[in-house]
Amino acid sequence: MSTSICLIRHGETAWNAVRRLQGWQDIELNETGREQARALQNYLRSPAFCLPVDAVISSDLQRASETAAIACQHWEIEIQQIRGLRERGFGTLEGQAWDAVGRHGPDQPDDSVDIDYAVEGGESLRQFQTRVLGCFEGLAQAHAGKSLLVFAHGGVIDMVWRKLNQQALGAKRTHAILNTSLNFFNIDADLNWSCTLWGQLPHLDTALDEQT
Repeated sequence: MSTSICLIRHGETAWNAVRRLQGWQDIELNETGREQARALQNYLRSPAFCLPVDAVISSDLQRASETAAIACQHWEIEIQQIRGLRERGFGTLEGQAWDAVGRHGPDQPDDSVDIDYAVEGGESLRQFQTRVLGCFEGLAQAHAGKSLLVFAHGGVIDMVWRKLNQQALGAKRTHAILNTSLNFFNIDADLNWSCTLWGQLPHLDTALDEQT
């Protein structure tokens, strides 16, 4: 019995727009992000979205939970917030520009990065991966056979993509993870993962550049 998951990235924030590293900083959506969430809501309530939704689950950071609240306001479903779905913790690097943090930021230049290195107050890539995958497998077991709508972050989606595609943690990702993109996958009772659709943006006329 498989659990079906539609994983959605949060809408844009002011820090996204200027490429500042957010991590666990609780940054709210900007107006563009709220517009994206409203566009997503129009899509989710339309006949084009045919996935049944048994539960809505979100990261406890407000950029994800606010996206969920706007996008799902047409359903009478309580949104469950889970700390395990947070973005990677970047510790003392949070708030800095992407370009300033170099190889310890979300863009990895090559496969030589130390996946066990953690910035002060932050998480290593391995710790982050363990947290994220464990969280999803826990959700799959708790909601066996159900369909879940999950709102989270670019880094979380990256960890799921690597799991589904058997990509190394240190390997450079070549595709964009866009705000409010939809990503569909399944986890079965034996904790086997399988991808169905990835990186979908049917609700937006124009996709924005990738921003974490």
